[in-house]
Amino acid sequence: MIFFLLRFFVVFQGTLAIVGYSVCGHKDLNVHDNNNRPNIIILFADNLGFNDVGLYQQEETKSNTTDSEKSSSPTPNIDRLGREGMQFFNWNSAAALCSASRAALLTGKYPVRTGVYPRVFRPDAVYGLLPEETTLAELLKENGYATSIVGKWHLGHRKEYLPTNQGFDEWIGIPYHMSGGSVDGHICNSDKDNTMWLPLYQNDTIVQQPAQLDTLAHTYAHAAVNFMERHEDQPFFLYMAFSHVHQLCAPRDYPEQTTCQWASIENATFAHAVQEMDWIAGQILGYLDQNEQLKNNTFVLFTSDNGPWVAEQSCSGSKGPFKGKWLKHHIDESCTACPHDYVPDPKLNRPRRCVLQGTNYELDGVHCGEDTGLGGVWEANMRMPALARFPGKISFNSQSNDLVSTLDVIPTILSMIDQPSPDNLDGIDISDVLFGRERNDVKKEERTLYYWRDGFQGGPLPPPYGRIDVAAVRYGNLKAWFWTKSAHYNRDIEQFHDPPLLFDVMADPAESTPLDPSEYQETIQIILDATRRHKESINWMEPLALATDPKFIPCVDQATGCRTDEMISESIL
Repeated sequence: MIFFLLRFFVVFQGTLAIVGYSVCGHKDLNVHDNNNRPNIIILFADNLGFNDVGLYQQEETKSNTTDSEKSSSPTPNIDRLGREGMQFFNWNSAAALCSASRAALLTGKYPVRTGVYPRVFRPDAVYGLLPEETTLAELLKENGYATSIVGKWHLGHRKEYLPTNQGFDEWIGIPYHMSGGSVDGHICNSDKDNTMWLPLYQNDTIVQQPAQLDTLAHTYAHAAVNFMERHEDQPFFLYMAFSHVHQLCAPRDYPEQTTCQWASIENATFAHAVQEMDWIAGQILGYLDQNEQLKNNTFVLFTSDNGPWVAEQSCSGSKGPFKGKWLKHHIDESCTACPHDYVPDPKLNRPRRCVLQGTNYELDGVHCGEDTGLGGVWEANMRMPALARFPGKISFNSQSNDLVSTLDVIPTILSMIDQPSPDNLDGIDISDVLFGRERNDVKKEERTLYYWRDGFQGGPLPPPYGRIDVAAVRYGNLKAWFWTKSAHYNRDIEQFHDPPLLFDVMADPAESTPLDPSEYQETIQIILDATRRHKESINWMEPLALATDPKFIPCVDQATGCRTDEMISESIL
């Protein structure tokens, strides 16, 4: 085991406090009787690929997997949720990027309805998820739940947008992704004056800047367990939003891929990051396991916001079976996708060469046709690992191929506590899938999901964002592509398809062989009509993620160069 038992303390409002102890005030909400309502835990990974979870690796190679190989899974604790509950093979993210995916989880709406587009909220973002949006945390508070978020927020870091103003009683974590700021020994290339340090917040206060990577996982685990200990006697909602496995920023002082991942040990690899994430999950599940009544009354869901950032190569995870093969054969061979902050600069004998602007650092990127993960809507970025456990209610070692989405979390949880869902949600109640019941209102084959993305030409947004549109639609086992393009803002131009490019992504998860549209004319028309109605239903919000101002970059104290006391920042063995 690579982890050490650490205790970590911070100074908070002039006193020495254990991380996770303070409870912040919140909006006045009506509280209903508890009625033995289940506790809710959501474990939400950051950019974790389908096959980065051991249970999915084993499923793909089940016939050749030995008992010893099962025991060497990188995620034994997370795997246990699937073995003791349900494993999903058709769980889909609601958006192509992190902020949007997290907004969809917490609101049950497509992000184009909440303004969380076209990109993620950056460290200098002016806005965040608007306070008038109703979050899952607020809905559960109305029903007597204690609420906590531990980890990554990424929905705005100015005070009015923080979790404690969005229904959460308390928060300990990083306000955005791990590449959003410098840490000791790893200065971002974009950090020109050595002040853009990655901050650790407790509620609305920066308590450590820069965040200390050697203690962050232990801080998260402690805060999560501490919250559950303090609320055993009332229903609680714990949103464990892992900062793992997002890579660090492109460093200024050495080539990126010499050290791009992070964990509580030095020179961490992607594998270490996955193992550490699983260790945190194990601490949470281990606490539940100590109390059979608590365990049996707690619904636990694990999934990821998005898939791997493919251009980051060894810094990111696996596409698994979701290769996006069609795209590879329909993009110019000269198109190169580079890691973040690097740009293509090909040479005759090195066509994939990428350089970090302003430095002499270079590395090789990947063909744009391989870049079908984070930032696009190919299956590698939309089909998520997902596991759910609710002892006595979800059958042991069960599996589902039903088409479901992160959008479905709110209506499903509200159904569990016998509360109606708001009328304006895009998700549906999937309790029937979880609990093995028949549903009468919507036939499973009629379920439709819409995959929005930006980066298309001819739109009103500034380059490279351009136009945002429905690029593809899931309809049952089928996926209809209107616009194909590689991930993020690579230089390949989107291709329009009329009729839509059609794949059976359950039979052909690699999206390699299109179906003959002449054999699906009626289905295609249904998809076209549904997409038109969906787009007409959008009451367009301004794109909140575009506005920036350097004065909003988090800084604990300009006088100290945006750093907290180094003695306080040290971990205590």
